[in-house]
Amino acid sequence: MSSENSPCILKAEPLHTAKWLRLDLLTWRDPTGKERQWESLCRTTRREGADTDGADIIAKLRKKGEGDKLILVKQFRPPMGAYTLEFPAGLMDPNESVETTAVRELYEETGYTGVVEKVSKAGVCMDPGASNCATTMVAINVDGDKEENVNPSSHLDEGEFADVICLPVQGLLEKLDELATSLVIDSRLYAFAHGLAFLQS
Repeated sequence: MSSENSPCILKAEPLHTAKWLRLDLLTWRDPTGKERQWESLCRTTRREGADTDGADIIAKLRKKGEGDKLILVKQFRPPMGAYTLEFPAGLMDPNESVETTAVRELYEETGYTGVVEKVSKAGVCMDPGASNCATTMVAINVDGDKEENVNPSSHLDEGEFADVICLPVQGLLEKLDELATSLVIDSRLYAFAHGLAFLQS
């Protein structure tokens, strides 16, 4: 494939801009050199030059004498018209690092505090056929025996509603399959559970 026929975006025309999202009409060149069009959503909040919109938090809760658990959130998602089960997550504030975003969002959504252990090296695309939305995966260890993590309560913004659900890491996929009869399971969480099950098989 010659470089002049490499797929690329030729232009982006905004069709509609709202508070959080913008709909663009993309003109792009396919591998044969033909120009095509594609409708795409993007977030209006992404900082210029950034490759991610925010953080998804894989928070592992550890307590003495208990098996490891994942800290998750259940919330009603209007686009789905249903309750979902997801990793805690949120958008980056201006001039905020992704690590700071992860710690802040975990505290706001669940009340838990923890230590960042690992951060993905680049933004991970979320729905590449429909948008350029990307997230950074951040692993946080939470010491459940610390006083501030014994009976935590969330600190949600006005208009935010979420319930905290902690699930055992062991047998996570089976538990998610049970919950899928009443909740929509976020694809990142479900893929994570499948990965754990694959490694344990």
